[in-house]
Order: sequence, then structure tokens, then C-alpha cells
Amino acid sequence: MLRSYITIACRNLVRYKGYTFINVFGLAIAIACCLVIFLFVQDELRFDRFHAKAKQIHRIINHRSSDGVQMVMARTPPAYGPALERTFPEVLQSTRIFGFGNKELVAYGNRKFFETGILLADSTFFEMFSFPLTRGNANQVLNSPDAIVISETMAEKYFGNQDPLGKQLVLDGSYKFRVTGIMRDMPAQSHLKASFIGSFDALREIVSAERLQSWGWQQFYTYITLSEGSDPAKLNAKLPAFLAQHAKEEASQQNSRDHYQLQALTDIHLRSSDIEYDIVEKGNIQYIYAFSLVAVFTLLIACFNFMNLSTARSARRAREVGMRKAIGAQRIQLIGQFLGESILQTGMALVLAILLTAIVIPTLNNWTGKTLLLSSLSTFPFLLGLFGFTLLIGLLAGSYPAFFLSGFKPLHVLKGMVITGNSATFLRRNLVVVQFVVSIMLMIGAGVVFFQVRYIQEKNLGFSNEQLITMPIRNTTMLQNIETIKAELRQNPSILNATACYGVPGGQFAGDGIVIPGRTEEFSTNMFLVDEDYIPTLGMTMAAGRNFSKSFGNDAREAFILNETAVRELGWGKPESAIGKTVNWRQWQPATPADSIKRGKVIGVVKDFNYKTIHQKIEPMVLQIVPAEFSQVVVRIRPEASRSALAMLAEKWKAAASEWPFEYTFLDEQFAAQYKSEQIFSKVFGLFTFLSIFITCLGLFGLAAFTAEQRTKEIGVRKVLGASVASIVALLSKDFLMLVLIALVIASPVAWYAMNYWLEAFAYRIEIQWWMFVLAGSLAIAIAFFTVFFQSVKAALLNPVKSLRSE
Repeated sequence: MLRSYITIACRNLVRYKGYTFINVFGLAIAIACCLVIFLFVQDELRFDRFHAKAKQIHRIINHRSSDGVQMVMARTPPAYGPALERTFPEVLQSTRIFGFGNKELVAYGNRKFFETGILLADSTFFEMFSFPLTRGNANQVLNSPDAIVISETMAEKYFGNQDPLGKQLVLDGSYKFRVTGIMRDMPAQSHLKASFIGSFDALREIVSAERLQSWGWQQFYTYITLSEGSDPAKLNAKLPAFLAQHAKEEASQQNSRDHYQLQALTDIHLRSSDIEYDIVEKGNIQYIYAFSLVAVFTLLIACFNFMNLSTARSARRAREVGMRKAIGAQRIQLIGQFLGESILQTGMALVLAILLTAIVIPTLNNWTGKTLLLSSLSTFPFLLGLFGFTLLIGLLAGSYPAFFLSGFKPLHVLKGMVITGNSATFLRRNLVVVQFVVSIMLMIGAGVVFFQVRYIQEKNLGFSNEQLITMPIRNTTMLQNIETIKAELRQNPSILNATACYGVPGGQFAGDGIVIPGRTEEFSTNMFLVDEDYIPTLGMTMAAGRNFSKSFGNDAREAFILNETAVRELGWGKPESAIGKTVNWRQWQPATPADSIKRGKVIGVVKDFNYKTIHQKIEPMVLQIVPAEFSQVVVRIRPEASRSALAMLAEKWKAAASEWPFEYTFLDEQFAAQYKSEQIFSKVFGLFTFLSIFITCLGLFGLAAFTAEQRTKEIGVRKVLGASVASIVALLSKDFLMLVLIALVIASPVAWYAMNYWLEAFAYRIEIQWWMFVLAGSLAIAIAFFTVFFQSVKAALLNPVKSLRSE
């Protein structure tokens, strides 16, 4: 009996191969989308959960309010962690981390490479975090100031077959470290990405002990381990009083209010998108929600297709059912046959979906930089759930024809007295509306994401970041001869201009405060330390006053340039009103007490420019000349001469810093890298939107074929009475197009709310325009029309004699 059911099921699948293809292929694409998104979401949600103390570890973050500006920072002062550990018994241990923001040269003998992922950490680092050591003792590897732990990959890269322990690595040309341990490469699901972990005590050789006890120098990342059962919320409530007790002097000097809170370790990767001054490559929980919804919506569309076509096809098989019942088939046998066919189709779809997933994963890995593996789905609970889900879809899709058709009376069916009723038609129309609601929402969403990403790429940033090359200043010789180097660069025809500085848009910059005479509080601001050529080289525009100039000998000692935002927040009104105002700045590590304050005047105001991402509003910025702090050279090259310019820069580098490999970065690429997550989101969201529309079209194509078939005789009569092809096409299309219009009305407000919520994460954003909804609706109508058009024309061109012959 079972063999007979399987044989009959296979024959029916082949007999109705068009419907079978639509059902199986559409459902396979949807399941493949879900599997791919599941792999991505699973990977994101697993971040930092491998640590043995993951539930106990927290990071300290700072909610700062300064001069009306709200921001959240990942950095904390160096004194914060140890003081927490001493004060609160529930804090078992603390670890401070100092991150190197740029590439640093690491050398062992003649092996020299620029490396990222270099951290300095307290000796408790390997006790707190579960980064296994293959060599060395976790409690001792970072005890000495010159200690450094390296990853297995770095051990192979620098030492080959030699034993790395005890060997010396030189960092940045002057800082010497001794290898005391080897750790396994950090997992991909770690928010910390490091290949070198040096001792925090190394900072004591380059920074004063007083500065390392500071409550105002916020350059460190602080992690703590709480005792089991401790409530983080209760500790959060104690932190304001704790800060007031320890940082009274710093708080009185700054016009800002710091409010520290704990952030769970497992929240760092996905819930830090609004946190600034971080060292982690962040995910975004909003994207997880969005992709999950897309997966659900895509699967719903495919399931509705499956159910729609199954119910639509059921009327065609009424005579088959009547014949089977007439020769003795029981109702339960017919139910089993229909359910079996449905489950067989979903099983075929599942196999095809797994193959499609294997094909798509490499492309997704290329887009996201991840290493997603199909084998991650091979766990028994997941396979059991996937099998159960496939079985459920098959049962649901096959239930209507199984129970409806198996109840027909043979005599009525064989006489052609089959009444399908309005309920099936009503159900099919509702399912079509739901499908197009989802598709239109995704189209609107994909459009908003596309236009926002394009806005990011094309927005006027207040400076020109194209054709700008940055190079680090790697030794004191380069720094001392920087003016000569710049002059030599400008003599080359491929170079338009050159400047030396500390801080470029999209990169690191200084953060400090200035004091306005007559005011008691310090005004928090960011700082670019520049020379006279900075503003013209970067293509910035003055709003008032003048640029720095060598013609004014005192500019380096007593001149400041502010941006427009700083002028407004200082209460000076128009840019012209700021010219001549007195500004004082507390210098870093002055040579003598007399040099601790730099007193100067505002000589110019530069128009606002985006030096952070456009997620954040432009903040106050001060430019001043501090040559001793210059860390990079920025060169503007001619667009048509990039190759010759790079060759010339390499020669100049070799002459100025031969001990260092040539290193450069295009500023526009560095700036664009800040929007990597948005670019990935746009690509993936667009892909799944296309697939959902494609699945909808497959179902609509099949449904249109069924409708045309059901109305074959009606079309024949109309043609005999003189109806044109166009009128018949309009007749068959109008019902579907009306359903699309209903879907547009339902989808538009939901899509507007969802996408407006997403755009709120950007300080500078597009506005959702009415034409976006019209465009999405027009596309949906066009897609629906052309999908139905083929079947409508095919039916309209059919010979009416053949249509009416059976009458």
C-alpha cells in the first residue's frame, strides 16, 4: 500500500510538473534563505559566550553629558578598575586594556611586519578571559613589564620552528618585549581581536605614575568579574557615589558629567553601535532583528504559495478522487495520499535548499568577512527541528485538499457536480494580499537602505577625502625634517599639496578641553593638531577669519581655529563674533610649570566637517599647531597620477625611514570602512528582498495559470461574442492588481514606521519621501501584471472551439 502511495505521488508530481516546480523551487529558495540567515544570526549571537565566566564579566562604559552633548564612550580612566576592585567585595578582579589604534611595526631580527591587534593588559587578563595558552602560565605570563604573549599564528610567522619563549620582539622600533607565552588564535566570535598581549606595566616606562593614577585621562578599557549571583544593577546604583568620592578634582575642572555603567560581556558585540572610542568591530542587534524578520517573511511567502497552489489544484483532482472512492478507496487512504504528496514535495524542497545554501555561503562569507560553515547546522537538535518544520509545512499545505476532497461523494464528482465554494477563493486572495504586503514592505525597506547608503557615500563632508594619502611619521628624523619633506613632495608634479598633523577625519584625534577666561568650567572639545597646510590640503573652507600662516610668527604659540559647532556651543553666535576671543588650553606634559597653559586667540572659524561617522552629530573641534605631536603626513595627489605618486612616495619614505616598510592609506577608503556594516546590510537585505519578490512571482504565475484554466470556457464564450485579446487580459489581470493595491495600502504605514526607526540611528539621514511608496507600489503592480500577463495572453489566444468543445 505504501509503495502504491509513493508511486502515485511521484506520478502526480510529474503530471503537474509546472506546479511541482513552483512549489518545490519556491519553498527551497525560502528555506535556503532561512538557513543562511540562521547561520549568520547564530554566529552573531555566539560572540563571547565561549568564556567560562561570560555571565560574570562586564565592561565599564561611560555615559557622558558635556555642554549639552550626550555620548557613550568605551574608554575609562586608568584608576577606575583598581579602585572598583578595592571598594566593592562583589568585584572579584579587574583588567585594564590599552589598545594601539594604528598599525605598529613588530620586529624579530630581520623579520619586520606591520601588525594590528596589539594590546597591553593587566596580569589578570588570562585569568578573566578564556583564551587558552599552549605555552606559559596564565597567572604569570604578564607579570613582568617586558612580557608579551603572542598567538600561535604570530609564533609561526616570526619564529618558525624556533622556540619563541624568551625571544625578544621590538615594537615600534624602540619598545622591547620578551615572549612569555603563546595563546591559541582568538576565536572569530570574540569581540577582542588581538595577536599580541603585552604587559600593562610596560606603560610605566613611558607614562608617569601620576598619569596612570588619573581619573581624567580616559584612554583605557576596563573589565571586571563579578562574584556569582551578584546583581549588576545594584552595583550600577553605587557607581555615581563611588565616582564622586574618587574624582572630585577632575569633575570640578570639566564642564561634563560622567555616569559609568556596566555592560555585559555578551552584549558588547551587538549592543555597542552607539558607543564611541571603541576598539571592537561591532555588530548591530537591529540588523539581527531585520534579517530574522526577512527570513520569516520569505518563508511565509513560500508557504502561502505552497498552500495557495495546493488548494487551487485540488479542484482539478476531484474526478480522480471520485473514481478512487468509487472503486473502494477509504477516506483515510485518500487523506494519507494527499498528505504524502505534500510532504514529499517539502522533502524535495529541503534537499534542494541545503544544496542552495552550500552554494550561497561562500558569497555571504565574502560579503561579511565571516567563515560560516554548513556543518554548523549538523547538530541533532537543529536537524530534528528542521525535519519537524518540513513535516509541519507539508501537513499544513496538504491538509485542505486532503480533508476537503476526500469528503466528496463519488456520484456528484463523476457527474461534474463539484462546488468548491467561496471560502477557498477568499483564502487564496487573502494569502496573495499577505504575500504582496510582505514584498512591498521589503521593497520599500530595501529602497530606503539603498538611498541612505548612497547618501552616506555622496554626502558633502565639509572636506574632500578623495586622492588623499596618509603616511605615518615613524621616527624622530622624519618629524624633525617634516618641513623639508613636505617641500620636496610639493616639487613633484604628481603632488598637489602636503601637510603634517595629528588627526584626520575618520581616524584618531585628540580629545581635551579648553578654558575661556571668565568661565570657571572647562569646555570639552576634540582637537586636530595641524600645520599651516592642513586646511587647504584637505579642502576645508573657512567660515570666518584666516588660516594659520607662517607669515604670522606667533600662530604656533597662541592661535586657535574653531569649527562652527564649537562657536555655537560656546555661545558666541556667528563665526565672525568668535574672531579675537581668548582661549586657554592645558598642555599635555609641559616641560615646565610655566608652560602648562597655552594662551591664545581665535584667528579663524572653519566650516563644519564630518570627522566622525554620520551616525554622530558634528561635535566641537579645535585646530591648533603642535608640531611635537605630529604623527602622520597627508598628501593630495593628482587623480591621473596615482601610480607615479605612490612610486615617488615610496622613494621618499626609503630615504627618510629606511628601517620601516613603506606604509600608506587612502583616506577615502579609511573613511568608507566606517560604513562596512551598512554596506553589508544593504547588499544582504537587497538580495533577500529580490528573492522574496521572485518567490511571490512564482506563486502568482502558478495561480494565474490556475485562474485562466478555471475560466477557459468563459474566455471562449467571450471570444465568440467578439471580446479582444486586450479585454481578456484586462479581465484576468484586474483582480490580481486590485489585490496588489490593497497590499500597498496595508504595507506602506508599517514600512514607514520600521524604516524611520532604523534611520533614527543616523544623525544625518535621508527623509522618507512619498515617491518611495509610489515607486514600490508601481514596481509591485508592474511585477504582478507581467507575471499574470503571460498566462492571460496564452488563455486569450486559445481557440474558442477547443475551449467550448466539451460543452
